[in-house]
Amino acid sequence: MGNAQNLRKAILKSDLIFLSEAHNTKTTTKNDYSKQNYINIVKIDTILKNNFSSIPKKLSLLNFEDGENFYSDLITNGGGCIQNAKMINEYSLDLFFVQKVGKEYRILVFFNGIDIKQYDIFKKQILTIKDVEQIKDEKVRFEKTLDWFIENGLTPDTDFVEYYKSKQIITNTISYSDKQYQKALIQFEKGEEGLLPIIKDKYSDLVRNYFLNKLETIAAKEEPDNDDYFNFYQIVNHATNYFGENGYDSIEYFLNNNLSSDTISKYDKAKIMNHLITTVREWK
Repeated sequence: MGNAQNLRKAILKSDLIFLSEAHNTKTTTKNDYSKQNYINIVKIDTILKNNFSSIPKKLSLLNFEDGENFYSDLITNGGGCIQNAKMINEYSLDLFFVQKVGKEYRILVFFNGIDIKQYDIFKKQILTIKDVEQIKDEKVRFEKTLDWFIENGLTPDTDFVEYYKSKQIITNTISYSDKQYQKALIQFEKGEEGLLPIIKDKYSDLVRNYFLNKLETIAAKEEPDNDDYFNFYQIVNHATNYFGENGYDSIEYFLNNNLSSDTISKYDKAKIMNHLITTVREWK
């Protein structure tokens, strides 16, 4: 799922997460330069997370606008992972993430019109993270959250690392268990390349072979297109960590960055790709 990192933070920050199909919108004038938009919930259909002892019968939610809705913007617009599913003859769901600030209930994220498949993905994430959140032992919660990161193809974010440093659960680097390393490798080989920083040193040969297979597949095409050349360029950068320190001075860096150039013939591009494949194969 795109932007699962931001989804995790939104889930943790939310006091209430629920589905509702019965709701309406009310807009009020706040001042001479802005308005406030509220969504009034008529009926809650399904609750996925609830930190409240009771939920108001008349629940009115402040819905931020003009880019103020931080998590909705990052998860939907930034990641492109949510598309409006409200089409003819297609059932859709409205999912609310709510945080209470003082006496006010605010929407952190509002997914309007997600389909059943998308909802099932969100539901699994919400319930998993909610269960981890409730673990009292911080060492256990740390390990379970690491498992979640790996399962979702992510490396731990700075906030996570700094928090557990402050609790002296980790020092400068995270020590992964053998099981976590193995799971990260499996996920990486399935295409979760965001896990590269975790496994690149421990499984350097396997990582190199993974990238080589992808490069050779592209180079073997009779008619590579611009997307192929761009993908090749990115794979080489990941495989060599952008050719290392001061790598921008190397001829390989220059060749890789000009692979998509229209001034280079397909014949020469094929030669460049073969040269770069050799570079990756011999990279240490």
